[in-house]
This record gives sequence, C-alpha cells and structure tokens, in this order.
Amino acid sequence: MLEENLVSLNFTHNQIKVYLALLQIGQTKVGPLLHKTKFHRNIVYRALEDLISRKLANVINKRGVNYYSAIDPEPILLEQRKKEEVARNVLQEIKEIQKQSYSEVLMLTGHQGLLDLCEMVLTEKADVHVIGGLFNITSELKIELEKLQERASKKGIKQFTLAQTSAKNQNLNLLKTDAIKYLPKNFPPSPHVIWVFGKVVAHIIWEEPQTIFIIKNEKIADSYRAYFSLLWKKAKI
Repeated sequence: MLEENLVSLNFTHNQIKVYLALLQIGQTKVGPLLHKTKFHRNIVYRALEDLISRKLANVINKRGVNYYSAIDPEPILLEQRKKEEVARNVLQEIKEIQKQSYSEVLMLTGHQGLLDLCEMVLTEKADVHVIGGLFNITSELKIELEKLQERASKKGIKQFTLAQTSAKNQNLNLLKTDAIKYLPKNFPPSPHVIWVFGKVVAHIIWEEPQTIFIIKNEKIADSYRAYFSLLWKKAKI
C-alpha cells in the first residue's frame, strides 16, 4: 500500500525501492543498498541523488566514505502543497481567459428544443428579455407551460417582452410575463425572436420545425441586454 501511495506522489519504482531500503537500514554506505535492492550501482546512485534533491535523504562523508540516510518526510507534503497552489493559480488563469473569450454555440429544434431552452433558463436563474416576441410558445408548450412558469417564479425569474405589433391579438391567458411592451409599427414582422438571459442569447426561428440557435457568451449577452434596454425605452405599452 505504501509503495502504491508513493507512486501517486511521483516516486519512480527505483526511488521507492532505494527509499524504503534507507528507511529499513538506517544510515548506511551504498553497499548494503546494492544488496538490499539488487539494483546496479548506477541505478542506486541516481535514485539517491533524486531523493537528496527532494530533501528526503541526506549524505555525509566520514573519512572519505559517503553515508546515506532517510530524513524527515515532511517535504513530501510540502511538494503537494506547492503543486496544489500552482493548480489553483492555473485554474484562476484559465477562468479569467474563459471570461474574456469563452463562447459556446449549439442548435436545438422542435418541441423538445423549446423545452430544453426553457430548462436552460431555469438553470441560469436569470431574468429573460425577449426581443420581437410572438407568444407562439403559449400554443407550442400549452401542456408544459404552466409548470415551467411556476418553476421560474419560484426561482425569482422575471420575463420582460418586447413584442411585435402583430402579436397584439394573441391570447395571453397562459402567459405569465412581468411586463410587455410593443415594438414600433414600422418594425418589420419576422419569425425571428430573441431571448436573452444570463450569459445566453437564443435566436428562435418560429417556422416548422422551430429552430433555436444558442450562443453562450457573457459579453455578447450583455450587449443584447443593452440593445433591449434602448428599445424598451422607446417602445409603447
């Protein structure tokens, strides 16, 4: 068991055998180590050099003869702490890079795609800003919509919709939205609707089958939210 653990701590097979021999023999010349490990002299000397460099072994010279011994194994723990610190620094740097440039793009389709999009909203736990809303979701997800909206409400998720004027006659009884405004009449009608939530921008094409293009990028999402804010100020209730 000890040997297996030493392997996981970056000891080589040769280092382990020589190190364990040192622990068992105590301070010794190289001869007993050769006998104990059955290794070639060069292999033992190389392992001893490695152990000394890792501050796990010591050498002293008595009347021209080198004597080796194992010393306090605390450096093993110190090595791991240093590696853990390096790993934490590396992770932080990677996360900083991801914040700056990370993007993920995927495509969803059909009824299941709409359900997956709604689950994504629930996962993000962020308000939804809709640009060009058509309210088609009330008919496409009429069976699941009520429960989805209840779950969103429990998570404190709000929905703000900038709808197309052509959607004014839609039945909104099933839709629980926090605020609705309408885009100007000169805004061209389109099957294209945009959802912005968290770090996600979803482009929904309301044609058969429905197609959803999703971009996960915090900076892009922030840009769309700014665009929504400008339109919201100009839109009418």
